[in-house]
Amino acid sequence: MKNFKKLLVSTIALMMAFSMVACGGGGGGSTSSSAGGGQSSSSSEVSSESSEVSSESSEASSESSSSSGGGSEYIPQNPYTLNVYSFTGGYGEDWLNALTTRYKKERAGDVIEVDGKTYDGITFNLTKEKGTLEGMVGTGDQYDVWFQEQVLYNQYVGANQNVFKDMTNVLTSENPYEEGKTLESKMTAEQKAYYMRDGKYYGIPHYAGYVGIVYNKKLFDANSAYFAKDYEKEWLKTDIESCFIPLGELDAPRTPGPDGVEGTDDDGLPTTYEEFYALCEILSYTCKPIAWSGAHRHGYLGWFLTALSANNDGLAQASLNYSFEGTADNLISVTEDEAGNVTITDLDDLTLDAYNNGYKLASQRGKYYALDFLETIVDNGWYATNSFSITNEQTDAQRDFVEGTVNAQERAAMLVEGCWWEMEAKSSFSTLEQGGVQNAKDNFGWFPLPCIDDADAAVRAAALSDDDPTTKGYTLTDTHNSLCFIGAQVSDDVYAIAKDFIQFAYTDESLAEFSIITDTTKAVQYTMTPAQKAQMSAYGRSLMEMQENANIVYSFSKNDFFKNNESMLVDYKGTYSALLDGKQVDIAVDEFRKGVSATKYFNGLQSLWEYKWNTYMV
Repeated sequence: MKNFKKLLVSTIALMMAFSMVACGGGGGGSTSSSAGGGQSSSSSEVSSESSEVSSESSEASSESSSSSGGGSEYIPQNPYTLNVYSFTGGYGEDWLNALTTRYKKERAGDVIEVDGKTYDGITFNLTKEKGTLEGMVGTGDQYDVWFQEQVLYNQYVGANQNVFKDMTNVLTSENPYEEGKTLESKMTAEQKAYYMRDGKYYGIPHYAGYVGIVYNKKLFDANSAYFAKDYEKEWLKTDIESCFIPLGELDAPRTPGPDGVEGTDDDGLPTTYEEFYALCEILSYTCKPIAWSGAHRHGYLGWFLTALSANNDGLAQASLNYSFEGTADNLISVTEDEAGNVTITDLDDLTLDAYNNGYKLASQRGKYYALDFLETIVDNGWYATNSFSITNEQTDAQRDFVEGTVNAQERAAMLVEGCWWEMEAKSSFSTLEQGGVQNAKDNFGWFPLPCIDDADAAVRAAALSDDDPTTKGYTLTDTHNSLCFIGAQVSDDVYAIAKDFIQFAYTDESLAEFSIITDTTKAVQYTMTPAQKAQMSAYGRSLMEMQENANIVYSFSKNDFFKNNESMLVDYKGTYSALLDGKQVDIAVDEFRKGVSATKYFNGLQSLWEYKWNTYMV
């Protein structure tokens, strides 16, 4: 009888394996719902039969248990295949490959118990593409775990939503991989308020998506493009060259830079728009000061204008563009005479009533100066020619920026880019390394955006030099609303496996690994040791330092007005469209090249916002 019982257990396990194949267990990403369900059903039936067999013979049960490493009711099973989708975009796939490899190693030989069923760990079916959530939902794609960006959360949360699974238990229960911690504890107060609906969470922020300026330290060094410590302000108008340290004397004393502290990495960098313009002029002697992707200037410069505006206005005023609740105290009117003389007038504070006067936020001071910043760059020709070429993809701009494949006069010292750019430029860095350039990534840094004037710069420097760690001087805008979530179709047993994987993915160790590999940051709070930061490039460390010292403007709100109009309010291609001479125009820099002033564009922006409010807002 002993041998018969042993054979019966093996036969049942074999039948279960065939059953899983027939049901598609652990199959492709678009069938994860049926795959998960089929596998769970087989597991339940076999577990039941195995229990009956075990009750008949304790000796047979003992042998089965010892061979599998599990309990008396355990029968060895093929690992469950977790279907994971990741939007690769700028962040690539290396981080996900490393995460899943480390997770499988952590779980090697473990029996994962799920609602009375058992699994020999998990394997992964990874789908890495660039599909939008809206498009994928429309075609019925289903995955167990999603890592996606540009998620319009309000469109998928509600009584009838069928995209997000309730993840409250994932976020609020203690993380088995970090004693005493929860995933919820790594979210900011703003994130908790937004992502919790009716007492439930349906996702957790994934990566941070900032757009700004990256600069080439090597070109800055070659041009000694750093402000001398004791230069006189009037020289910015009369003797620009004397404002900078002598050519080739990189050890010469510099200004303390944006953070106001001497001896830090930003020493000598511009603090104001006026200094930035002088920097562009000095760089233009040997190269192009700045570039952006011509093919994607609509989107990238839309994000960039949002970043400039938030940097000008600060957290409280910039956040009004999503909450529409509070008082706007930075509204202005701008006029321009025939000679081009601009007059700026402060307007009275405005108590916001979203439906009736929300459009007046188009008059914010920060928006005007953001437009004026770009107009000044265009008017002076401080941009690379390809910045207006419709064939100049972001990867082309990155290649020219990193490798200098164009002629020296066209190579740019700065690039308008997303914080993720290094992963997209991976092949260019490989080219440099193959050519003998060591640690090429250390030649680049995240550039602190300048302030409008000296008064604003002084306020920022005071905040940054404050000993209070809660005082933040910089302002960043996360425009990408990236989210990790579990698919709504996932069954309860697969949910437990997905939960275990996500909790592993959000340990400080895993988050630090993401930052080390991508040289970017996750959109949650975590701590990296000095040794871990040392593994990032100089660029990655500068970005991490910036985030640690910045207030973050999140492009979301949970009020009804924002919920109803979310797609329009966060449309990065439409946020800075304007109504000029009765026609809508969408790309500010294109209009500046035609001779349109920032003043005219700013007033056209207000006109279009008012029109949209009266026509489309619901």
